[in-house]
Amino acid sequence: MSFTDSLVAPVKKPRHQLLYLIYGNQDVYRREAKFSILTALSHARNGNLPSIRILTDRPQDYAGWPVETVLLTQDTLNLWQGENGYHHRRKACAIAEGLKFAEKTLFVDTDTLFTSDPNLAFKHILPGHYLMDRFEYDWQTVCERADYVKLGVCLRAHGVTADNGFKLYNSGLCGVTDRDSALLATSIGFIDAWTRDGFDIHTIEQIALSFAMRDRPVKEARKYVYHYFAEKRFFHAMQAYFFSQHGEQFSRDLVDLCRDVPRVKPFPSAWQRLKIKWKLRHQSGVMRKVGRDLLYGSAAPDHPYYTACRHEWWECASREILRWDRSRQKKLLEAQQGWPAQLPKPEKPEDERIIMKYLKKRVEAAR
Repeated sequence: MSFTDSLVAPVKKPRHQLLYLIYGNQDVYRREAKFSILTALSHARNGNLPSIRILTDRPQDYAGWPVETVLLTQDTLNLWQGENGYHHRRKACAIAEGLKFAEKTLFVDTDTLFTSDPNLAFKHILPGHYLMDRFEYDWQTVCERADYVKLGVCLRAHGVTADNGFKLYNSGLCGVTDRDSALLATSIGFIDAWTRDGFDIHTIEQIALSFAMRDRPVKEARKYVYHYFAEKRFFHAMQAYFFSQHGEQFSRDLVDLCRDVPRVKPFPSAWQRLKIKWKLRHQSGVMRKVGRDLLYGSAAPDHPYYTACRHEWWECASREILRWDRSRQKKLLEAQQGWPAQLPKPEKPEDERIIMKYLKKRVEAAR
C-alpha cells in the first residue's frame, strides 16, 4: 500500500484506475470495499490489474493491501457534502477528484463484485463515451411519481418534459476519462441546484450525472460486475463470515479463497424452489410471500456461506409480518402446535423452533 496525505496529482498518471470512496468507521463498508477489491484481483488476467485507489479518512484500514490510499480530512468531507446536507454529493466530488490520478477512472461502489477481468470494462471508457453500472429507467417512467415532482420542476427549466426526457443510470459503476472535469462540474452544479430547498430523492447524484451525460454514448457494465445494492444483507452476512474465518490481512491466499464465496444471492436449488411453490399453492398474497421466505431460508444449500445468511430470508418474512396488525401477528406466531397451521412446515424439523423463535424475537423487539 502506498499513502498520499493530500489530494495531489501524481507526476505520471497510470492509464487505468479503480477508484473507491469510503469514510467512517463502520465495519460493514470496510468489508464491502475489501471484498470488492479481492474479486477484482481474482479476475485479473496474468496479474495485469489497474491501479486501485481508495479515497478514505482511514487509510490505516488498508495497510498491506495492494492499493494506494488518499487521505480525506473531515474538512474535505464537509466541503464535498456541500451546503445542502446531501451526503451523496461526496461521490460526485470523489469522481471529479479522482480524474487527476489516472487517464481513465472506473469509480466503484463498495457493494460491487467483479465477475470478469476489470480491464475489459476500460475498453468502453473513451473521451465522450461513458460506462455506467446499468440503465434503470427513462425519465418518462418516473416523472409523475410524487417524490419526483419537485425535481420535474427543476428539469422543466432545462426544457425537459415527459416526452423529451433522458435515460437514468445507476452510478454504482462510473467510467470517465481525465478530460471529463467539466462533466463532473456540471453534475455537481445540478446536485446543488436540485437540493437547495431540500430533496425527496436520495439518488439525485446519479440522476444529475445521467442528465449531464444525456445524448452521449453510455455503455452498461452489468456483464463485468454485480452490484448488489438491493440485496446487501445477504452479502454482508457472507462477507462477515468470510473475514471472520480468514482475517483481513491481505495475502494471495485471500484472493484465492474469495472465489469460494457465492457471487449471487443464495437461492435454494431449482428443485427445492419448485417444491416450495407447490407447497404454497393454496396460499396467496402476503402469506405466500412470508411462507416462501421462511422456507427458502430453511432450504438453503448445505454450504457454509449459504448457511451464514439463511436467516436473512427469515428477516424478509419478519419485515412483512411487522406490517400486520397485532391480532394477525398473534394468530401466526402463537400457534398451539408450535408451527402455524396455515403454512407448510420446513423440511428440516429443527428449523421450526429456530424460525419461530427468530420471528417472535423480531416482533417483540418492534413493540
